[in-house]
Amino acid sequence: MSDSDLRRLYREEAPRAPEGRFSLEELIEGSGPLELDIGFGRGLSLFERASASPQSRIVGIEVKTKLAYKVNERLQKRDLRNVKILCGDAREILKRSEPSGSVDRVALHFPDPWWKKRHDKRRVIGEALLTELARLMKPGAQLFIQTDVEHRAQQYAAQLRETPGFTLASASGYIEDNPFDARSNREKRAVEDGLPVWRILATRD
Repeated sequence: MSDSDLRRLYREEAPRAPEGRFSLEELIEGSGPLELDIGFGRGLSLFERASASPQSRIVGIEVKTKLAYKVNERLQKRDLRNVKILCGDAREILKRSEPSGSVDRVALHFPDPWWKKRHDKRRVIGEALLTELARLMKPGAQLFIQTDVEHRAQQYAAQLRETPGFTLASASGYIEDNPFDARSNREKRAVEDGLPVWRILATRD
């Protein structure tokens, strides 16, 4: 299959969110806690979280069609029914998502890879995303963000301090360890290489 045929396959077959407004709760059968993994990349965090918390219903959102397609294939081969993949921009998908106050946990692993300051306007974590997360998350729900770019971590912590409805878990804004028992591929590599990782945990008020 040619590269152009593969790109077309990924674009056409990557799983998408339903059109219009839709229910996150109805994407996966069951009544377990509802979790979002935004920007799961190659998918390690999805598989580790599904193993660590098999009762949870996990919705993974990834903007890259190739990654969404390939991770979805792996999920189907393993018959993991408590994970659902959606391909697209998380901000657009969550704007159409219901019901409010239904999500228990959210993880964003190493978002905004464009680390130069001139790329700030491209940030995924901004007012639009945090507004929708605040609407969708239950009181007491946890929001976990980690990055290996220090000035991004500072921006995220500062923005969460300014966003109504969120309280940081520490005065500094940072925590030492990943609380979800689910590493992303990039986190695993960073730890193996001895690189610093800044982790932020906030609770929905």
